[in-house]
Amino acid sequence: MPDAPPIDMAPACSAPMMTCGTSCLDVTTDEENCGGCGTECNGGEACNASACACAPTDFVPPTLVESQFDQLMDVGGGITVALNPNLGDGINPFIVGYDAQTPVDMDIDLSMVTLGDAPFVAAGYNFSLDTNTIDATFVATAGTLHIDEVCATHLEGTLTNATFKGSTGGFTNPTVDPDGCTFTVATVTFAMGQTACP
Repeated sequence: MPDAPPIDMAPACSAPMMTCGTSCLDVTTDEENCGGCGTECNGGEACNASACACAPTDFVPPTLVESQFDQLMDVGGGITVALNPNLGDGINPFIVGYDAQTPVDMDIDLSMVTLGDAPFVAAGYNFSLDTNTIDATFVATAGTLHIDEVCATHLEGTLTNATFKGSTGGFTNPTVDPDGCTFTVATVTFAMGQTACP
């Protein structure tokens, strides 16, 4: 019938792409369709060669120095996040979130902070600039955060004895995946921002 609406045709895909719904997806690397449509990786897992596996445990380095790519930004609700993209083997973001009530020059036990509240520490594995996606996200559910210095342009401190758990929901609204991956970090010393505090 000439006036009938067009039928939504599923696209024809070539391997390693697969038709999932009305999209061609690369099931060799897609965390939500790993190896097949609807096969979702757990929190902290990356999809590689059509299989889900925990991200490497060494992608968070012991020292993060200031870089021209660092960002300090207001994400709403009075929370500021400091981001270091950690340009090692890929782009691996390291994030510290804080607010006006976050103590400076004091030890903060992250196991006593409600998930999603400030302060928090999160890490991501293998962020893609091309697709604006990340392979795996983690949130520190335990450990000691010590912020030495903070101002509008700079944040520095130390994270010790941290336990990171695979999460979903992004960095500012995380949910720990009970079936996700876990790793520990002994110490991370960080300095983020472009200019030291006056």
